[in-house]
Amino acid sequence: MSGPIVGKRRLRAELRRLRRERELTQDLVAAEMEWSLSKLIRIENGTVAISVSDLRSLLAYYRVHDPRTVDELLELARAAKRRMWWDEYRPTLSAQLVTYVGFEAEAARVGEWAPIMFPTLLQTRRYAHATTDAESPAAERRVEFHLRRQEELFARSEPPRLQMLLDESVLRRGPVPGDEALLVDQLEHTIEVAQRPYADIRVVPLSAGYHAGWDGDFTLLEFGADDGVLYRQHLLWEEPELISAYRGVFDHLLQRALSQEATIDLLRQIANELKTG
Repeated sequence: MSGPIVGKRRLRAELRRLRRERELTQDLVAAEMEWSLSKLIRIENGTVAISVSDLRSLLAYYRVHDPRTVDELLELARAAKRRMWWDEYRPTLSAQLVTYVGFEAEAARVGEWAPIMFPTLLQTRRYAHATTDAESPAAERRVEFHLRRQEELFARSEPPRLQMLLDESVLRRGPVPGDEALLVDQLEHTIEVAQRPYADIRVVPLSAGYHAGWDGDFTLLEFGADDGVLYRQHLLWEEPELISAYRGVFDHLLQRALSQEATIDLLRQIANELKTG
């Protein structure tokens, strides 16, 4: 069953395909449906959801009569309006982050490069608090939201393939100067996650020198045969060429990274060093 974000994405792609397959322009379809052109454009861009009744009429106009196909597309339209757990956090989140989490919730693979701090999906509560900008009810709400993200994602019957690449400096840079216990707790939590069957956590060592990842952090989400989604600088990108380029960067970093076993050994080593002072 699709969630609202992925459901809307799949539906808009299918509606564009059906229109182009029939060699129809947006102006012609809008006129025939007695819609404004802007309404059709917003539906095909995914900025508004299409009602079930409007979708039935549009599919009839496109001559889509196969019951199974019609039912699948109607279910995508219903999914686009389904309320999800993150809806209660919307007042404290950006629209881009809400959309991203909707994609993440259904991803088959989450690949993230983290050169500055531990990725949100790996953070402990203490680490998340220490890296939140301000102490306020809204900031506390954001911490709760990110911890809920972890809980919901990893509780899936089939969690996504979690592939995290961390720069070695992340392991040695605590968010609070002098609070070694906080960083030790974060390192030990990362070791625990790294040993889960769906996780592949690697460190890119300082000895790797200059590499393509110096351009900054990013996350790649994949959905089986889908082109996927890129999240970078708090923005979502769906252009296939850009996603392909960042897959290349990720693969380059993966080649420079330590093995999973060597990564866990390094995490333990640094944690022990911090404990013994």
